[in-house]
Amino acid sequence: MESSFIFTNWLFLVMFVVVANCQADVNHQYCIIGAGPSGLQVGYFLQRAERSYVIIEKDSVAGSFFQRYPRHRKLVSINKRHTGLTNKEFNFRHDWNSLISDDESLMMRHYSKDYFPSADSYVVYLQDFAERLGLNIHYNSEIVSVAREKDGSIGKGETFLLKERNGTSYHCKVVIVSTGMWVPNIPEGFRGIEHAEGYESMSIDPKDFEGQSVLIIGRGNSGFETASNIVGSTAFIHMTSRSRIRLAFQTHYVGDLRAINNELIDTYQLKSLDGLFESELGLKNQAIVKEGNKLQLVLNPDFLDLDSDMLEKLPDNLGFRSSYDRIIRCMGFKFDFSIFTSSAQPDPSPVGDYDKYPNIQCNYESSSVPNMFFAGVVTHSLDYRKSAGGFIHGFRYTGRCMYMLK
Repeated sequence: MESSFIFTNWLFLVMFVVVANCQADVNHQYCIIGAGPSGLQVGYFLQRAERSYVIIEKDSVAGSFFQRYPRHRKLVSINKRHTGLTNKEFNFRHDWNSLISDDESLMMRHYSKDYFPSADSYVVYLQDFAERLGLNIHYNSEIVSVAREKDGSIGKGETFLLKERNGTSYHCKVVIVSTGMWVPNIPEGFRGIEHAEGYESMSIDPKDFEGQSVLIIGRGNSGFETASNIVGSTAFIHMTSRSRIRLAFQTHYVGDLRAINNELIDTYQLKSLDGLFESELGLKNQAIVKEGNKLQLVLNPDFLDLDSDMLEKLPDNLGFRSSYDRIIRCMGFKFDFSIFTSSAQPDPSPVGDYDKYPNIQCNYESSSVPNMFFAGVVTHSLDYRKSAGGFIHGFRYTGRCMYMLK
């Protein structure tokens, strides 16, 4: 009886401690949302400067985005292990994956010998970066609300209140958003898009496409990566998008289509059934309709009343009168604005499409929310299509720059 009483009290005490920990208030000068490459990079500089900071990560590992993306597991960021020179900065310039640190063992060349590494090896690298440098990361902590508060628990003046799904509240003077771009980009007004499979959830087993006809909407790296994976199994693949293909080796912009992914251009140009659809019609002028087990891309009935200039641009391509077994949406990602309350809502940037970036100033601070900063790919609105700020080998430096400015 006595032992049962002791056990019951012990169990109650454990439960009380767990609940208390889940609902605790955490105070820091800096709160970084996201433990991807940019969050780790900024966290490294803050730790080296002995600042009060915490990195809040929704998953159980650093760099969790790379556990799923790219879907076919090959990165397009180069891992050039040998340059013939000993200059460290020069060699680092040709390493597009490693983060800046004082630990020379934390270089991607020690994790993969591939010129285009596997995303799986990059997850291991990022986790080692976090653990070896002892970065202060709270895992399994998903931020669901970001708000501003006056005279909060860390002193007078306006601070931020970040609420975590399990009840923990984080208070900080400065919030650094490094959540990346992970929300699937599904444009409004595209009728029938619900019939398409998303890049984020489609099968990556080529056997599932055996003998099928497939239409891929989107002609960036994710679209062509998908096409290359299934081209040996399908009857034919067609691809369409709202703009023409931009080849990285022509534009010198690393976000454009990379040669490693453009296999389908060969099959198209050599007349091997696959096709690339060129049209000046916007996606809202088209629709996906389902008839039985088949899908077809047609003109959107809401836009049949077109002027004479638009009528001349109507597609008349015999191949695209075909119906498809599957349609796959590979239209990229955008920033998640949903976690911000009205008191801390950043404005969307006019740069890019579909409001995919937050609007920021040249010091990486929000244009509408003071002391809210951004790091990583979400800062690419500042140098969109001009430089590499949206990619690891660019934002590792812009993260350092933001830290030094702040």
